[in-house]
Amino acid sequence: MERMTQQAPCHLCVTHSPLVTQIFEGVMRQLAIPADDVRAIARRAAPFAGSGMHLDDLSDEMELHFRKCDRRGYQAACGRLDAVLRSLTGGRPFEAYIPHANKILYQEIISHPQCSGYSFIEEGFTSMAWSARRNARFTPSKVLRSYLRAWWIQPRYQFKRPMFVHSLPHFRAAYAVSCQAFLGMPGRRDVSASLSPLPEGSPPGKTYLILDACYLHAGIRWEDYENALVASVNGQADPSCELLVKFHFADADSAVRFESIRQRLADGGGLRMSLLGADFPVEKNLTQQDMLIFALTSLGYYAALTGARVSCFAGDINGVSIPAWIRDGRLPEDFPKVVGIRNA
Repeated sequence: MERMTQQAPCHLCVTHSPLVTQIFEGVMRQLAIPADDVRAIARRAAPFAGSGMHLDDLSDEMELHFRKCDRRGYQAACGRLDAVLRSLTGGRPFEAYIPHANKILYQEIISHPQCSGYSFIEEGFTSMAWSARRNARFTPSKVLRSYLRAWWIQPRYQFKRPMFVHSLPHFRAAYAVSCQAFLGMPGRRDVSASLSPLPEGSPPGKTYLILDACYLHAGIRWEDYENALVASVNGQADPSCELLVKFHFADADSAVRFESIRQRLADGGGLRMSLLGADFPVEKNLTQQDMLIFALTSLGYYAALTGARVSCFAGDINGVSIPAWIRDGRLPEDFPKVVGIRNA
């Protein structure tokens, strides 16, 4: 593929979470990338600084057109992506920094003729077990359908390209902040020393309760999760502080579950509680004075890495075996140490 080399490239951060954005900002500091040379494409309402665009709708549209084998619709969506990239970069080549490459939007970006190079940014626990991760397992019929779709639609990317492919000639690096991310991947670079420290904040600080999706996708019963959650809050939360609760964006019943938690905590003496929006960036608001209560979310793990005060109740959830989750690659090996779980 012919790459544009006449002009100095700008730097394109493709982000879907505050964590990815923060790590990219660390990359900027380590590489001394000028802010004027940075552009951003964001999803899931992830915040970014400077020039950028949100592309949730376009990403979902490209996935839908590919599944439906709609060549005209897919090509039209690619045309809009080309227009976005030209608008953001002014026609200059760009170096892309992506959380992973299995999303169609991300793969189209790193396969774009203007993309002179691409790098990975640590984005959560999937970065820990990258070598064992693959795209969804295909039955023979699904493989055939996907080949036919690719033959008909002719996307730039290869539909069976695995997550974290680093064999393309314009792969640059994999930027990590935890000890476990991208281990064994060529080009791994540690940027943990380049992250901004947590702001000091003012006492008494805030108390955040962050819920993950293990009761939605990992066979854990909500009742067992809620029991451990309530016991942890009663034991850890400062009664004088408001409890700020954030559910995983995939939980369609978050409002109902929030009321259940509120009622149970009220029976125990009560705390002031507020439900945060799914897009509220806790990472951008966290200070050294705050407390983060959580179970298995990567947000808590990364908050602990940055020195935040945390309390993890994963070990008290019936049905959760932390050693088994580590063996299965769903948690990093240092998870118990980082979040302060003893005897895990």
